[in-house]
Amino acid sequence: MIAAALGLAFATAACTKAEQQDTASDVKAAADRVGQEAKDAANSPEVKKAGAELKDAAGDAVDVTKSALKGAADGAREGVAKVESGANETKDEEKH
Repeated sequence: MIAAALGLAFATAACTKAEQQDTASDVKAAADRVGQEAKDAANSPEVKKAGAELKDAAGDAVDVTKSALKGAADGAREGVAKVESGANETKDEEKH
């Protein structure tokens, strides 16, 4: 967009003042249209729906991650308890 505007500015340098003003008005109008279309797109129901779906998916990913971490922590605790239990049994057997 900037490169096009610069190219247009150089092209209009050789034009009359009236032609330059018309071209500047056309460029401004085009920029206004592009800005409005970007706003319309951002506010469109489809974009809002996609944003909501992305937010839901992120929440689901957090829930899954929390569950996986909890499962891993529970498994680690269980493993440590088994190792400690086995170590205690070995010590008891050595005493007898």
